[in-house]
Amino acid sequence: MKKLILITILAASFFNSHNVLAAMDHGSNGNKGRNNAACKSQGVVHMKPKHLEEVLAGSEFSFWVKGVKNPSEVKVTVKNIPVTMTAEDKDTFFLFKGKLPKTLIGTAARIKVEVLSRKCPSEKGWLVKISE
Repeated sequence: MKKLILITILAASFFNSHNVLAAMDHGSNGNKGRNNAACKSQGVVHMKPKHLEEVLAGSEFSFWVKGVKNPSEVKVTVKNIPVTMTAEDKDTFFLFKGKLPKTLIGTAARIKVEVLSRKCPSEKGWLVKISE
């Protein structure tokens, strides 16, 4: 009986600490709670169009990714639709360009950029309004 109570207490403690750690992750500026030098130099910046800007379906969008060595580490979706991107190496960053899906009309869509690096995975996104 004492073992069962102890196991229950330990399990509850584990799940509560996991929830606390998961909640702390939200304040990490998209760097999944990592705090090393690679994460500090990595980032998604210079997003165009800007957050909440209104654009046409099929419009081009772009952004820079700093701190990655291979553009294949970057995955992009728009409203959960995978988007094919071109990447241009600019020495200190990669310039990514793609087009919004033409099927998204009269809606808001989140452009989501995931950096799948092993050392410092991160995610950033912004909303655009797609006019009719």
